[in-house]
Amino acid sequence: MANNIKQVDNVNGGKFNLSDIEIAAIRGVEQGLTQLKMLDVTTQTDTAAEALNAGDAGKLIVIPNVGQDSVYSLPAPEVGLHFHIVGFGALAADGHDVSFHTNTLNTDFFHGAIVHHDTNETGQTTSVVYGDGDSNDKIKLDIPQFFDIHFLGKTSASWYVWGHSCSDTVITIGD
Repeated sequence: MANNIKQVDNVNGGKFNLSDIEIAAIRGVEQGLTQLKMLDVTTQTDTAAEALNAGDAGKLIVIPNVGQDSVYSLPAPEVGLHFHIVGFGALAADGHDVSFHTNTLNTDFFHGAIVHHDTNETGQTTSVVYGDGDSNDKIKLDIPQFFDIHFLGKTSASWYVWGHSCSDTVITIGD
């Protein structure tokens, strides 16, 4: 949809000629508008083990209410590869865990923090759980009620991780 506008009306009713730079700016806006689209969403299956792939990067990944303890493995990290994963489980916590593992345990690691809200605690209900970036390759959410977690490729051997989770039991990031 190329725009052929060469002149516009000014506030006094006269004509104003557009320069090449202004025409280029209008075309840039038009091209940008053709790139807008709805958010891509993918829903993972309810299985005990599933490997995420680079083709799902950039999409919102929904983890369903799982019927068993489930492990989702990330692919090998690549700089800039981004996964945004959410889960909201059943209407009540049902006894099943969700875990995220790096592609190659003891080689790829998590670096960052997840804020956890403990729904079964009467005092301090929020804590921050850290991944150290050099040995932590497993994240476990015990009986999650809700989570919103991001993974971003930091290097070819590590993922940045951030987000938040909610359950009766504090999330763990470990070896």
